[in-house]
Amino acid sequence: MKRILSLVFSALLFFGSLFVLPVSEAGADSFSLSSVYEPYFILVNADTPNVSYRGIEQDADKQVYPASTTKILTCIIALERGNLKDMVTVSHNAVNFGRGNSLMGLQEGDQYTLEDLLYGMMLPSGNDAAIAIAEHIAGSTDAYAELMNQKANELGMTHSHFVTVHGKQNDNHYTTVRDMAILTAYALNRSEKSSEFRKIVGTGKYTASSGPRALPLVNSNRMIIDAPTTETLTNPISCLYPDAIGVKTGDTAKAGKCLIAAAERDGVTLIAVLYGGTLGDPDYNDGWTDAQKDKYNVKRFNDAAAMFDYAFADMMHSVTVGELANHGMPLTFEVTINNASPEDSNGGVLTANADLSSEMVVSILQPDPNANPTDIEIEALTTITNNYAPIPEGAVIGSVIYRYKDRTILSANLLASRSVKEGTAQTQIAPAPSNDGVVQGSLIGGANSTSVNPTDEGMPIGESAGGCGLPKEIRWLPIVLVIVFVLLLICVVLFVLYLRAEKKRRKRAAARRRARQRAMQNGQSDTRR
Repeated sequence: MKRILSLVFSALLFFGSLFVLPVSEAGADSFSLSSVYEPYFILVNADTPNVSYRGIEQDADKQVYPASTTKILTCIIALERGNLKDMVTVSHNAVNFGRGNSLMGLQEGDQYTLEDLLYGMMLPSGNDAAIAIAEHIAGSTDAYAELMNQKANELGMTHSHFVTVHGKQNDNHYTTVRDMAILTAYALNRSEKSSEFRKIVGTGKYTASSGPRALPLVNSNRMIIDAPTTETLTNPISCLYPDAIGVKTGDTAKAGKCLIAAAERDGVTLIAVLYGGTLGDPDYNDGWTDAQKDKYNVKRFNDAAAMFDYAFADMMHSVTVGELANHGMPLTFEVTINNASPEDSNGGVLTANADLSSEMVVSILQPDPNANPTDIEIEALTTITNNYAPIPEGAVIGSVIYRYKDRTILSANLLASRSVKEGTAQTQIAPAPSNDGVVQGSLIGGANSTSVNPTDEGMPIGESAGGCGLPKEIRWLPIVLVIVFVLLLICVVLFVLYLRAEKKRRKRAAARRRARQRAMQNGQSDTRR
């Protein structure tokens, strides 16, 4: 049975490793700026948002109109200054919009929580929600715009000026794609309210239910959720991106079709800002049907996805297990085997070897394209599943997984380097051992470092958790003996009860026979008379 379980465990580890051990480098060709449809764009790593990744930018510092991507700034300020549970009363000014505006669906006098209004502003891009939020936080939209410009200055958005809270066209309301990348990186990663911001912009569908009517809301970011089917658009093009986490769309006649998108993989956050889609495009026709326009509407989402694909592939580096081992990744671990023979030369301590080939290739994502793939810190976590003698050489006694930035990059069985003979049972009792170990191999700078080997603190010979001092092979014997004794006792009691009942039955039968005999004798006497 042990051998069968070991084989099953080995098979599971092997097949699991197929999913985490790419065997070839995911390289990437240079990215063509001409492939991007939008005239103004930039791709950045959120850790360095003022610098484009690999020079992927075009007119990044030219002043442009941000349209509804403005609401990113409106949202983060509201999160930092407001209370999500506050009830906000909707004014007449907040609902004074004509046709052609993106709205949450509010009515004058409605009361909804600030949280619901933030979803209404960021998902369907509700201009009504933006004004209601601004009036609640600052008293007026003009006062709120002052807060927006203050925050922009704090963040170093030196080429931006904001006049409206929703982004409707105003010639004095402008920014640059680089400034918006800086703002978005702050909202996603550096604000005290980044987690709440991420939750909102990463939501596909939401229902605002705190007010007089339940308002269903759908995100306009098609990298998060597919566009809903309508009478005029029965088969919208899917632009879903598996690593997408937000952020905001925008669309006005002068700004064009805008998108600020973010994607995250293995702890790396990328931000793509794309503005001005379809502006001046001679092929675009306002008289087209929605289905005809859709292929242009999705260009911004497809361009963002292409940028993300290139950057993530460019960040992937291939390295062999041997190279990682040479730079400090531990492949051997000391394990104490319980119930080892007293004659064992190493006192029951053996070396467990990770069952890995030095030629095996591992793919590791690093945001610095010039980084050495071995200049990383890998965490090794061991699980010991069999540390009780006898242990044959080469036996699977556990497993190890290697993690980098909370991602498992490698896993393997742990094999016993030698055999350990079984010792005699002892009765000394000690706490059960801890079978999990963690090793952290520091590979910073590519220099060899001394790794700390996890040693299982074994119990005294013969000890096993819950085994009452008996060897593993016979620790069930006392339980069996107790069960047998109880069964025998029950049988004895039942037998005694049976004998007593039988004795009483025989006495009653004898008494009945004597009574019949006396009755017969009395009858015969009467007959003689």
